[in-house]
Amino acid sequence: MTELAQFNFALPRWPLDDPRMSGFTDNIQRINGLAERTPGYLWRMLDESGPDAPKFPEHPTMTITLSVWRDLESLRRFTWNTLHKQFRLRRSEWFVPWDGPYLALWPVPDGHRPNGGEAMAMLDKLHRQGPTAAVFGTEALMPEAA
Repeated sequence: MTELAQFNFALPRWPLDDPRMSGFTDNIQRINGLAERTPGYLWRMLDESGPDAPKFPEHPTMTITLSVWRDLESLRRFTWNTLHKQFRLRRSEWFVPWDGPYLALWPVPDGHRPNGGEAMAMLDKLHRQGPTAAVFGTEALMPEAA
């Protein structure tokens, strides 16, 4: 069996403590809690600043999420069929548009929990090669891909 690793990042338009970011920051715990209660959710990296977290030295304010889900359908349901959808659709209000992939998905063996190095390598592979069976991006997560 395999599970699905998910890595995404975003560059905030303003510092996270800026009132213009409050629509996002005031709901982080709420949305993370919702993810943790969603069927198919397995794990999320909790320490975004720790030594195993993905690093963007040129953008120290980058926000990241690295998680593992039972399968693509579980992640897709969380993304588009829960309150998370409202925040996903408002991404451009809080985050700078990114030229290139900002989300990478890849199969991992059951029980595997990726680290930042693996996440960055998969994102780089997606950027260089485009979507493959080994790593794919936002296009696979969109509702019309269902």
